[in-house]
Amino acid sequence: MPANTRSSKSRDESMPYHYADGCLQFGISGFSFDGGDVGSPDYDDRTIPLYDYGDWSEVTIEGDVTIGNSVERVFPDDEGPPFPAELIVIVDAEETQLRFEKNVADPPVSEGSYDVELTLDRSLLRGDVVMTPRLVRTEPCREGLPYAPNDGMRVAGGESWTIVVDHPTKDSDGFPFVYRDFSQDGMPPEDLVHSFSKTPNPKMMINDQNENVVDVLQSGNTYGFRPNMKRLLKADFGVSLWIQLVVLTGTTIAEAGEPEFDWQEGVVEEISESELGTHLFGENVDYEIVVSELSDRISDPSKLRELITDLCEAVQLYQGYAEDLDYFIQEHSP
Repeated sequence: MPANTRSSKSRDESMPYHYADGCLQFGISGFSFDGGDVGSPDYDDRTIPLYDYGDWSEVTIEGDVTIGNSVERVFPDDEGPPFPAELIVIVDAEETQLRFEKNVADPPVSEGSYDVELTLDRSLLRGDVVMTPRLVRTEPCREGLPYAPNDGMRVAGGESWTIVVDHPTKDSDGFPFVYRDFSQDGMPPEDLVHSFSKTPNPKMMINDQNENVVDVLQSGNTYGFRPNMKRLLKADFGVSLWIQLVVLTGTTIAEAGEPEFDWQEGVVEEISESELGTHLFGENVDYEIVVSELSDRISDPSKLRELITDLCEAVQLYQGYAEDLDYFIQEHSP
């Protein structure tokens, strides 16, 4: 098996071909508002918290994308360098269904660094805006498989940056999906699709080596395969996420007598105000009842076993998992 097969080959729909994941290094050097104040990004989180900078109408993001030498693996020997591909950055604002491509370098391209500048209109943005580098073939490949055979196919990718336009909320819907490279030291096993991180605030980490999963989750479309699969994946991930959120919150309550963090208060509020609480504890559930029930059941091993069973059922009902799965199968069965 070629060395690049495991970590740098992916699938585009049903067509397997060599893919250089991690080949593109996307860096942000700074950003400015309305031609004025300049800010610096947080490289640890790869996020740009624009809500910290007051009112603005337009933001300009400046940086560069570097094409690494692993790009040679996704083209036959007679295709370069330079290679028949264009370098782009995909900008995806899911909440406003805005998705477009910014051209960074015209074909042909070679190894090296290319400057990128993105100007975004505040009126078109809300929530999180994800920027992702991609290298796309611009000519059909005469050799064909195992190389990407058609123009328009993505042949290399890299880690995204996220622009956070609005201030994050503290309610139960504020637990984000973040994208991390699980092959790095200190991360969960790289064969996982997702993992739950509770430090310092809960989040569902998605392994960005699973590029097709990331692309589906970042889709801003409304109809078709990608958005339908996105709803199904979010429901599926949400089952795991909510079980862990409830258990962690209940454990803290059992130890301290009350929620310790804002997000735990949000979990209790969501349980008490939604069908999740009804599924778990019956009708007429309020905040105090949820705190008392979680503390009692988690403190008693015999009741904990029953709670876990009830919780697995309640979260599936709350997430509407069966409905999303059934709808997806109906829509996309041959």
